[in-house]
Amino acid sequence: MARAPTSTRRRVTRALAALIVLVAVAAASAWVASPAATTLQTRVQSRLEGTGGRAITAGAIAPILRDAVVATEDERFYHHHGVDFIGVLRALPYDLVHLSFAQGASTITEQVGKLLYLGGNDHTPWRKLEDAALALKLEGRYTKEQILAAYLDSAYFGEGAYGVWAASERYFGVRPLKLDTAQATLLAGLIQAPSTYDPIAHPAIARARQIDVLRSLVRNGFLTEEEAAATLARPLRLRAGPTLPPLRHIDLAPGPAFIWWQLALGATLAATATLALAASTTPRLRGVRGVHASRLLSLLLIVLAAATVIRSFRNA
Repeated sequence: MARAPTSTRRRVTRALAALIVLVAVAAASAWVASPAATTLQTRVQSRLEGTGGRAITAGAIAPILRDAVVATEDERFYHHHGVDFIGVLRALPYDLVHLSFAQGASTITEQVGKLLYLGGNDHTPWRKLEDAALALKLEGRYTKEQILAAYLDSAYFGEGAYGVWAASERYFGVRPLKLDTAQATLLAGLIQAPSTYDPIAHPAIARARQIDVLRSLVRNGFLTEEEAAATLARPLRLRAGPTLPPLRHIDLAPGPAFIWWQLALGATLAATATLALAASTTPRLRGVRGVHASRLLSLLLIVLAAATVIRSFRNA
């Protein structure tokens, strides 16, 4: 009677081993297939050709704009090596439920790879692997400052402005190094959706997005709530377009450290799956058919629960 469970256990072990080998082969293949992380500046220049944009170094960009982009787009930029595994875990519950890569947790480095090396396409699992491999290569060859500058030089800011130099001139008539906090936070908010947040066509929506950027700066310690409030309390003049009116009495607090319902859900899932896994190892259930499948399901639920708990941390 003991042979059936033993045989099932062997099949499960072989399946897990095959899965590990498959993942390793896929990762190695993506590394080999992804482009070499060379000629970064040449690729930036090629993207800007004919757009009126100009490539500049990180030192020619106002520090507050660099901080705003990092806080908004990739808050762990200075702590990861191209791939943000915490961000991947945070995105996992949403992507599994929706069967998509809508929250693919792309880092600034991965965005640079997608824009300049992969033709802007990373919407398939294979492209995602290539993107991750390329990001690791880029981080091994270039400094964080060079990668961030390449991102800001390549990003589209709307109104025909490619790169931060063109965007600063188009919206405010100043050099990127001279941008103040209000100007920088407005520009940082455009990268995600330039048409939607266009301050000329949609000034109210652009202001709302700027508030999100300011909250991100406060949450990550780049600004105090008082400094952020003072930024909004002044009108913001555009070079060609409406002057955005001042905003007062806006709540700029970063919010609680946790999203409590997500934390509770993740903890409940983890506890339930752990109890189920422990119960499946009792002598009474060892010979029951399907127990190994139940253990696998419990392990998957534990991983999903851990991802949900991590996602509940606002600063994770």
